[in-house]
Amino acid sequence: LDWACGGETGGRGCFRQTLMEAVALAAGPQLSRTGRRTLTRALVRRLLSRTALAFVAGGIFVSLLRKAHEVWLRVRQARAEFLWRRHVDFSEVQACLLSTEHLQSLGRVEKRTLFVKPIAEVFKNEYILAQVLEAAEKAAISKDPMLMVHLSGEEKWHVLNTCTNHLGSCFAPYHVFFNEARRTQTYYRSAWYCFTLTCHQTESAGRWFITPHHPVGAGDCGILRIRIVMANEQELRDIAAGTQAPPDSGMFNGRHQERWSVFRRFSELFNRQLCRAGDGHLHGQKAPSKKVSHSLGLSAQGDDSPPGIEPEDNAIQRIHIPFPSSKGRGDAEEPTEDQSVAKDVVLFS
Repeated sequence: LDWACGGETGGRGCFRQTLMEAVALAAGPQLSRTGRRTLTRALVRRLLSRTALAFVAGGIFVSLLRKAHEVWLRVRQARAEFLWRRHVDFSEVQACLLSTEHLQSLGRVEKRTLFVKPIAEVFKNEYILAQVLEAAEKAAISKDPMLMVHLSGEEKWHVLNTCTNHLGSCFAPYHVFFNEARRTQTYYRSAWYCFTLTCHQTESAGRWFITPHHPVGAGDCGILRIRIVMANEQELRDIAAGTQAPPDSGMFNGRHQERWSVFRRFSELFNRQLCRAGDGHLHGQKAPSKKVSHSLGLSAQGDDSPPGIEPEDNAIQRIHIPFPSSKGRGDAEEPTEDQSVAKDVVLFS
């Protein structure tokens, strides 16, 4: 009734009046020409009142929004299916540990997943997130798995320190227990690891352990994704020095061969950083000096590629990881205080 009466109140009386006007208009010959025009204008004004126009405009707007949402969902679904068929997933970040534990005996490079998180949760700053995704695309095109070489100096600083926080949270209780080693007897020891970011896709056979030497099917490949790759510092030293290498029989399969290629490229960046720090003792067992510790991190915040700094410099970061150690393993003596307290703990510089 409100719509028929142009927003006015009046109930049935108003509706009856409008209806009578319409009937009178239909009986045109009995009215004068001026009267018919007046009734026509009155009826049009009532039908095209503000309330009616708002109702019609609102309906059209809602319909357009619904159509736009349906189109967006179809485009999003088509893009997701397209990326899935190409085995591409940049929506998540995977942190993993590479190990040469079974390299000599089995020709395997073991990969252990530490966490998988949405990329927007890891890099919450929209600018840094956009730069990481752009660098990942460049790394995928260049066939060089190292993502960090495509970032500027300041961007490397923020990306590596963000990853340090996420990796460090995986070992948070150990840091608390290790800190108590200064005041009580403990069997916690100190270990140093390095990490960097990669973006690569494994395209060799061996995705299923049931058929380790045969492809799953046509286009057998892993997922192209962004990874935070972590490795023990001593293993990187051994690879860079040439004392750790695949067995004469070769790698277990193509997928482990590609992991070894990533490991070797990682060791090249590590060796490059050691050379810049002036540490040539690749076989050394002791922890690097403070100079090396700082040089294996980034030199300074906001230092955006100063003269003499190449893209491959400052592409890795060190992280201190305490771990519980058994009293056994042939060591009858108690761990010394020098072994049980944190030394040179520089998570980032």
